[in-house]
Amino acid sequence: MRYVKLDQKGLTIIELLAAIVLLTIVLSLAFSSYAFGVKSFQRANEQSELQDQVRIVSHVITSKLRYASEVELLSSCPTNLTEGFNYICMNSNKKTIDLHTYDKTTSAHKLQSLNTASSKHPITYDIAFQKTNDHLLSYSLKSMADQQKFDVQSEILLLNLDLNAVSIKITGSTPYQGIAFKENA
Repeated sequence: MRYVKLDQKGLTIIELLAAIVLLTIVLSLAFSSYAFGVKSFQRANEQSELQDQVRIVSHVITSKLRYASEVELLSSCPTNLTEGFNYICMNSNKKTIDLHTYDKTTSAHKLQSLNTASSKHPITYDIAFQKTNDHLLSYSLKSMADQQKFDVQSEILLLNLDLNAVSIKITGSTPYQGIAFKENA
């Protein structure tokens, strides 16, 4: 009997299993990196949205109060709003910062929410106003959404109070979570 050596080329079962194991390891590392990147991007996007919302609220508060002719710090938003005054206060559920604007033509207050957050990521707020001196008001605005936090602290020089030699009035006790003000006519 003669043996003929055949020139067979192919993979053994061991080589095939080794290749599959290596491919599985490489694919699992790639998928883990991809999933981590997507999650990081989503968290950064949520943080950016939260910061945008808080900065918008902070900008409105500053622009409304800078030229006010009268300012009064309040412990909470009053149930009976005084004619001629506008109010900025935190809603009782801490979901919105509200602006109550007095309309002279209708002799009534119009309610406007300062934040425009989507319902997908509800934001809770905490605001505290403080009298720094007779014409300088500071406030801190804290927010939280889906375990993301962002805080803003700011001071506002109340130009018309300084000009008219009027000081900030205080009603109630700390923390001051509302403010009543008259806009310069």
